[in-house]
Amino acid sequence: MKKLPAILAVIASIPFFTLGILFLIAALNQPSRILVALVLLAVGAFLLVAGLRRLRRLADISPEALQTNAVELARRLGGELTVAQLRAEYRISNELASDTLEELVAKGTATREQREDRVVYVVSGLAPSLSEKVCPYCGTELPVRTALRKCPNCGGQLEIRKS
Repeated sequence: MKKLPAILAVIASIPFFTLGILFLIAALNQPSRILVALVLLAVGAFLLVAGLRRLRRLADISPEALQTNAVELARRLGGELTVAQLRAEYRISNELASDTLEELVAKGTATREQREDRVVYVVSGLAPSLSEKVCPYCGTELPVRTALRKCPNCGGQLEIRKS
């Protein structure tokens, strides 16, 4: 139902453009009509731009688009997202932001975690994985950047493990 005024504004711009062009053509013979033509074209342009911007905004805050955008925002933020962050990024209501994140939890895309005084939604699969070199014999853990291939403690072959 929110789309109806925007669609009507776009449709209403058509007669204004048509009349504006007719008056512009008529202004070739009678220059006094150019002012009317410019006003009609300006009203048509205003209605068209306002209607299209509203339709674009409604498409951006549709539930499907918000879920996709929430996952993308979580990816940029390291895999974690709060209602306030989603609200601020897309200028939406608190209720719409929390509904979007709860829908992601219901789909299994995210999990809700209580941290101190706020709720954080962790999107699965986006958390950065850390790699390290580990000795399978003595359990020594070394950074991947080290140039070692053998354990400095026992001489065993180091393996790369992701955590």
